[in-house]
Amino acid sequence: MSAGTEVYDDTNATELATFDVSHWWYRSKAALIATALRRTEPRRRERGRLVDIGGGSGGVTTMLGWPLDRVILGEGNRALVSEARRRHSLAAVRTSVRQVPLADGAAEVVCLLDVIEHFRDPVAVLTEAARVLAPGGRLVVNVPAHQWLWSAFDEQVGHVRRYTRPALRAELASAGFEPLLLSHVFSWLVLPMWLKRKVLSGGGAEIGHDQSSPTIDAAARALTSAERALLGRASLPIGSSVLCVATRGRR
Repeated sequence: MSAGTEVYDDTNATELATFDVSHWWYRSKAALIATALRRTEPRRRERGRLVDIGGGSGGVTTMLGWPLDRVILGEGNRALVSEARRRHSLAAVRTSVRQVPLADGAAEVVCLLDVIEHFRDPVAVLTEAARVLAPGGRLVVNVPAHQWLWSAFDEQVGHVRRYTRPALRAELASAGFEPLLLSHVFSWLVLPMWLKRKVLSGGGAEIGHDQSSPTIDAAARALTSAERALLGRASLPIGSSVLCVATRGRR
């Protein structure tokens, strides 16, 4: 995949579709995002559409706790769009993240989950998300954290950057957003990720879908549950990802 096109090429798209529901990382990611959505949900507001832009094959999308008849998935890879329809019965459309075929204000929630780090102009992607978002709606962004965790993995999957919280906040502000919740997540994953990718890999690139077992699954569930208890109540200073829920600010 070349940076600045779409998020998934045919090679890593096939691997994603295989693991997007079964692997502990995707399940933990979905659980954290679902918690962030609940903690920031406005009172007495009817749930509208959730639009997941760059949502891949839809496994994470289906685990967000949103009514699936109110979910739209947008994805640039044709095979992943087909998988989202076939495996998850999602309303999925093939689209560029920078030109989404929806009307202004069509979405109550827009998700960009591990998307903007693939683009040299992430503000353009965020601005398009702002156009699709209804007044008072929420944007959910998840990005990889800490440039010092950069490895051959990032190059393999087409990342342009890893983020700090201030860097993400600045890009969101440029697109007119203000954070409601902004925290690192996967704090417990930083040390094993650093060891695996920086010390033990020998410079090779591994996506890490092979790193799974019943023991790892159980540990991930427990550690994710602990982070979910803190999410929205405390901002973690370290983690392999940064998660933000934002709304349109006054400009």
